[in-house]
Amino acid sequence: MPILLKSPEDTMEFGAMLAQAMNASSLRTLYLFADLGGGKTTFTRGFVSALPGGEQAEVASPSFTLCNVYPTKPEVLHADLYRLSEGATLPEEMEEMLDDGAPFLILEWPQYLAADRYAPERLDIHLEPVQGTWTKALDKTEESCKTFRLATMKAQGKAAETLLQNLKERLEKRFQSLSKA
Repeated sequence: MPILLKSPEDTMEFGAMLAQAMNASSLRTLYLFADLGGGKTTFTRGFVSALPGGEQAEVASPSFTLCNVYPTKPEVLHADLYRLSEGATLPEEMEEMLDDGAPFLILEWPQYLAADRYAPERLDIHLEPVQGTWTKALDKTEESCKTFRLATMKAQGKAAETLLQNLKERLEKRFQSLSKA
């Protein structure tokens, strides 16, 4: 299910819409696939802001800390595996946090995670640049200034499929598909 994000505000709104839908479901895991500067942290900022306690969170890229925990209800674990080698596992303290409760996990660069460690129930979100004569600035990097983002969602498991089915009409009303751009 692809949608077109034309601004950082669209990316944040998309994150907020998913947070609201996920908070009302049993799905707790999102994997974000995007290049450097691809909008992952902007998406997460919107996601966190839509949850109770989100106004107290300072969302930042976890590239150097590996994982940020935000004081939302439920908590959000925002992890980044970019600095790990392929076939990695989540650090033990993250695994413990996931086992101890029902936090949300937003995982950046999940392609570095060992395939046998992928969560069976998750939503995969790919954020890709889309270029055209109608593009405008999204982030602060020069490359980002030339692109919109195509967000493609793929459900993994029944909870993710149900979530996407329930959210599809709302997303389609709010955002354009690439073919309509």
